[in-house]
Amino acid sequence: MLREQDKKMNMLLDFQYFMEFIDSLELDIEATFISPPEANELPIFAINGKEVSVFFKNEVRPHNVPIILNVQSQNPLLVAAKYITPKAKKQLKTNKTNYLDSYGNAYIELPQLKVYVEQQNAKPIASESSKIFTQAGAQLIFQFLNRPEEVNETVRRLAHISSISLGSVSKIINGLFDEGFLVHWNKDKKYQLVRKKELLERWIPLLNEKILPNNKIGTYSFTGDLEEHWEDKFLIPKVWWAGEPGAALLTNYLHPEKYTLFTKFSKQEILTTLKLVPNPNGKITIYQPFWGNHSVVSIINPDDISKAKNTVNPLIIYAQLIHSGDPRNIETAQIIYNEYIAPKL
Repeated sequence: MLREQDKKMNMLLDFQYFMEFIDSLELDIEATFISPPEANELPIFAINGKEVSVFFKNEVRPHNVPIILNVQSQNPLLVAAKYITPKAKKQLKTNKTNYLDSYGNAYIELPQLKVYVEQQNAKPIASESSKIFTQAGAQLIFQFLNRPEEVNETVRRLAHISSISLGSVSKIINGLFDEGFLVHWNKDKKYQLVRKKELLERWIPLLNEKILPNNKIGTYSFTGDLEEHWEDKFLIPKVWWAGEPGAALLTNYLHPEKYTLFTKFSKQEILTTLKLVPNPNGKITIYQPFWGNHSVVSIINPDDISKAKNTVNPLIIYAQLIHSGDPRNIETAQIIYNEYIAPKL
């Protein structure tokens, strides 16, 4: 019942936003609502009599565009978002995908209407300097997305599992509350994480653009037959696959072309134990972990090595695949999302 009420509320908000976006263009455009979304379909509106399927999103960034371009709709697609980054707008326009935002920017190419307005006045919903959208914030958000019940743990524990300072935890908790991602849900003022899908969307670029670069050990190449037998040659403690190989292990659906590995080994141990060699053009990018022990899907079973897996948390793999923009990765990411992530959201 609650889910149905949420859907209706979201639908009303989407309708309100859409009409506001149209009004912000300050053009003589008639827009009407035609039908609500059914199953996996999009809501339908009419613009000057032409029906369009509207894809609503708070923010659209470059890593979202390949997903949008794969959306199947019975009518021309129109992306309606509060904010669309300049690069994402360019990608949408190049692919002749209609869009409009809350700032009066639009690209619409329909039989009855052609509009292109670029006012250079848009800005992100949440400032990039926000105290929650930092590397420390991203590391704590990862823990919350993985285990939402952690929001009521002690500051000391949250600092420990996120590898950030006690002071950072308090600032980020307050920031999440101020931004509406945390709410008080009972008289004891216990927190509850809300808008988790939106928070996941915001976390994807944070992982790839803040956490990973700052935890990168280096780029390496395989030696001998290690690449051919990568699935079982690295089944040892302190080593976890991410990205494409991690996705291959979780889904048996993807053949990796680029390799991402997390390890607690030193650079010397990477050479001697893993037998990988530094190479700026190598296929393997190696990172040091940024999480607590419970955040890893470490499935190393010495009694049944043929079924063993050693991957990082599916959230990390999903975020890497989505951010890559590669259609084959995005398809695999959806499988991971449905099986491992959606049940927690």
